[in-house]
Amino acid sequence: MERLSLVPRADWQARAEAVGFTWHHESGERYWDESAAYALSLTEVEDGLEAPTAELHQMCLDLVDEASGSERLMELLEIPEASRDYVADSWKRGEPSLYGRFDFAYDGTGPAKLYEYNADTPTSVFETAVFQWLWLEDGIASGVLPPDADQFNSLHEKLIDRFRAIFPEGGFVHFSSDPEFVEDRQTVRFLEDLARQAGLDPKFVAIDQIGLNADGRFVDDENWLIQAMFKLYPWEQMLRDDYAEPLPKADVTVLEPAWKALLSNKGLLPLLWER
Repeated sequence: MERLSLVPRADWQARAEAVGFTWHHESGERYWDESAAYALSLTEVEDGLEAPTAELHQMCLDLVDEASGSERLMELLEIPEASRDYVADSWKRGEPSLYGRFDFAYDGTGPAKLYEYNADTPTSVFETAVFQWLWLEDGIASGVLPPDADQFNSLHEKLIDRFRAIFPEGGFVHFSSDPEFVEDRQTVRFLEDLARQAGLDPKFVAIDQIGLNADGRFVDDENWLIQAMFKLYPWEQMLRDDYAEPLPKADVTVLEPAWKALLSNKGLLPLLWER
């Protein structure tokens, strides 16, 4: 692995805002930093990143399988007692997941090491799938990067494929987040676009505009029934707010599914270490 020192594009900020990437600074500090990039060999990608990713993902699924039948693990992972059957049933029914994000440390000398797993409400999707790719194209066009440069990154295509796998018949899917939080809203807007490319019909509803009808089903702000929904809102809160009780009988497909609550707690890390 080689660290490359680069000169940021003079107009990178304007280019970011032109495509909707407006959270490139946080609290006055630069969030997007293109003053360096890392060149990896295929072996480093396959053995150092892909292999530990696959292994850790399987370890997480094995832990969910165990935890879904263990009151002890449910307690350790802080799943509210009233919601434990709902979370366990979500796993046992095989409810699908769209994606998650592993945060790794990697120095090129061995397999990547896990910092944390954002399994429930992962962001950084737009930056990875869109703006990072535009940076690559600009770098090749300007001669800063070699003409055969590529990225270990097919997130855009994989998300479209995953939407199609989860909803093979297409259909109407709600998307929800807090619209006042720009990063979340833009992330969800990007996922709506990917869903549209996958043949779905997406509709946004603000998280605080979701209601409950007389039949105990969730509805949006126009009283449309919510049958399938992607939410960028943590299960940690959903299982503790006013609508936690009707969730098990609401007959709604939620992305990410309720079993992801078992993986979104920092208590996951010592449990993985024990394995």
